[in-house]
Amino acid sequence: MEKNIKTGTRPNLRTKQFSTLHIEIFEQILISGKTNWELNKQFGYTKRSHCIVDHSRRVMYKLLALEKLTRDENMERVIYPRIYKFWWKRLLDKHRDALLLKAIKPVYYEKVAFYI
Repeated sequence: MEKNIKTGTRPNLRTKQFSTLHIEIFEQILISGKTNWELNKQFGYTKRSHCIVDHSRRVMYKLLALEKLTRDENMERVIYPRIYKFWWKRLLDKHRDALLLKAIKPVYYEKVAFYI
């Protein structure tokens, strides 16, 4: 009898702190032109995962704080980062060093496989 193997659905990222992966994901949103679904697949998340959005928003909120801008006044830019990609890219380039100082190296879960 053949066993079906199902892989775990846990996200690849184990660390909850701000990591360099967050910055990389946000930069991919700005320059790649890929959809969130395509980026989920690229980074190993499930198709309907919200990780790409959540991770990129953490970077945007940090950039707003570094610029001393309020979230409320810039929420449209946070919700639609691709529309404002040139504005975000300028802020990212300006504050990249500060973000990298705060970011840690990401730690990942090992692949989990179990039999059903």
